Amino acid sequence: MSTAGVTLVIPTYNGARRIEDPLRALLAQEARPESFEVVVVDNNSKDGTAQAVETSPSAAGLRQRGVDVRVVQETRQGLLFARLRGIHEARRDIVCFLDDDNVPEPNFVTDGLALFEDSKVGVVVSRLFPRYEVPPPPSIGRREHLLAINHRMGDAVVDFGARPTLAPTIGAGLWLRRAAFLESVPWQTPEQLMPDRLGTRLLSGGDIEFGYLLGKAGHERRYGPTLKVWHIIPRSRFETRYFLRLIVGVVRSEQTLEARYLGRRFQGLARLKACARLVGAGIASPALALRGDPVREVLFVLARRWAQVQGPYTHLR
Repeated sequence: MSTAGVTLVIPTYNGARRIEDPLRALLAQEARPESFEVVVVDNNSKDGTAQAVETSPSAAGLRQRGVDVRVVQETRQGLLFARLRGIHEARRDIVCFLDDDNVPEPNFVTDGLALFEDSKVGVVVSRLFPRYEVPPPPSIGRREHLLAINHRMGDAVVDFGARPTLAPTIGAGLWLRRAAFLESVPWQTPEQLMPDRLGTRLLSGGDIEFGYLLGKAGHERRYGPTLKVWHIIPRSRFETRYFLRLIVGVVRSEQTLEARYLGRRFQGLARLKACARLVGAGIASPALALRGDPVREVLFVLARRWAQVQGPYTHLR
């Protein structure tokens, strides 16, 4: 049984050094203590993450205010399994996912719950801003959306509708009506769902899949610009090899979703067109090199084109 309010679910893997940031932000929430709870899902951490939560000053402060803070274990490795565990452990009607490098603004809980006063709403997307450890190079700044950043969507509410379309439902700061999720998503058979991050594999798309399935079931999906979350991004995310893998993972995951839900085929003519675009990008490399950060700009464009040639992940379609 669930009650009114929201469960803030924070999946984490080896997040002992990061978990204090979101907990501190939740301690600063303007919402009534009885309107939310916090569940940290420890996904096989090796660094004492659970102990870090138990000794956290912010967790202690939340408990003193009357907010339930607990750590649960998920032994199946992967972000999908951690999120599913959080949903099943939730005791509130609404669930909101936060990553362990997310810092929501003080109005986050209050404004998020207000959007769910409309019973037709099943999904709400937050507005994510970057908090860079160091300024990103131009080639990455132009692609910051790949780092789960969407603040450029603007200040107006966006209604993605209640229909089977793929919408940008970013998992960090993603709000879901729990009952709608359990009815719309095949959580009993997680092998049917996008696995999302798993170890060093930079797969993605599970959050978009959640949004698609709830929209298909008739639940409205909205972007809430007042739900501001700061995404802490360390300089290590700018490492060239990592970012190349990220580009390939995102592009191929997008293609997998399009093949799975929109029936798009990536064979024959489609693959030939992708090959032609790859060749075209190679020919255009001298022009691309005129942009800032020229070497990585060329590499990133070629990586995207190469991922399009590879197509969907065949084991996930």
